[in-house]
Amino acid sequence: MHGPNYMFIFVVLFLLFSISWLIYRILKSQTDAFRSAGARWAYWLLTVSAVAVIFTNRWLYQLGVPADWFALPVLWIIAQLLTLPLLVVLLGGSWLWHKLGGGGKTSINRSRRSFLRNAFGAVPLLAFAGSARGVYNAEEQLVVQRYTLALPQLPPSLDQFRLVQISDTHVGAFFDLAKLERVLDIIRQEQPHILVITGDLIDDLELLEQTVAKLSGLHGKIPYGIYFCWGNHEYFRNIDAIRQALANSPVRVLTNQSARILDGEIPFYLAGVDYPWAREAGGQETVRREFFAEAMQDVPEKAFTVLLSHHPDFIENAFAAGIPLTLAGHTHGGQIGIFGHSLLPLSYRYMRGFYRQGQSQAYVSVGTGHWLPFRLGCPAEISVFTFQLPT
Repeated sequence: MHGPNYMFIFVVLFLLFSISWLIYRILKSQTDAFRSAGARWAYWLLTVSAVAVIFTNRWLYQLGVPADWFALPVLWIIAQLLTLPLLVVLLGGSWLWHKLGGGGKTSINRSRRSFLRNAFGAVPLLAFAGSARGVYNAEEQLVVQRYTLALPQLPPSLDQFRLVQISDTHVGAFFDLAKLERVLDIIRQEQPHILVITGDLIDDLELLEQTVAKLSGLHGKIPYGIYFCWGNHEYFRNIDAIRQALANSPVRVLTNQSARILDGEIPFYLAGVDYPWAREAGGQETVRREFFAEAMQDVPEKAFTVLLSHHPDFIENAFAAGIPLTLAGHTHGGQIGIFGHSLLPLSYRYMRGFYRQGQSQAYVSVGTGHWLPFRLGCPAEISVFTFQLPT
């Protein structure tokens, strides 16, 4: 089990308080926002409280603090993350305007100073509105993405076969059991033949028993069962406890192994790979190659195979092997996007949506839940795939 990374926590705390301090200094110098001692104390009290709640939400949730309350400190922190770059841009524009000779007459200077003070004062309000929108979207938005896949390798027995994927639910403080039940109700309505979960199922082990019980209750409604592959958060929490809970349930875990779903001249197999822990890219490639080979070793060459992976880099292995369909998660789609592309500089070649190479396809889910309740242009999703013979 991987314990908490205290250096990472220290760095995040340092960055958060550095951002808060920079915002404080800019607003103090450019507006009247912190003219009174009360305003300054309120600002720092809110900031410290928000950071403290963010880092202790798991324990607070276990003590009975309602999950919805945790959206408030997240809203405050996200608002600050949005405020700082906007203030920096405004400062840069003000400096450039001055350097280019925007001074002019005294009356114009007074008007310009008044405008800038108002503009600087409006920035936190705009950022807070954007933060509120993102938190609301994360809490309320859940879309069902339905796709029809005409796969050249598809055997006739799988025509109109329906597979549902959920990923990255992170059941815990920001995705409670009520939300999980909402997701499972939607899955029931979709009437899939099979359900796959591509990792990061749970973050709060206090909810493990109830989570597995809810999944087990769904099992009888799905003809070919529920299959799961490991994510990184299972290791962060307690993979032994989660492994034991799933072993006592109808959920089938695929750890570098395969399962035959349907017999026939062209049998249908699911293969699942573990999370490829490695410190450097070269080491991860080696781990991925080993895991993939192990998962595929019992799959007949003529089989129609769907690969389940939490980490999307396994798409490379699947494409090289000609796997018809790979389903992954992990990235959350960046959680902030525009026109289907992430606005965050995350280093994943396969970020969200469909990818194709030759006759192989892959899909990276943006996630059904999250451990950070903030989404813009990237709503949480349940993915429904209907297989169809090509015409």
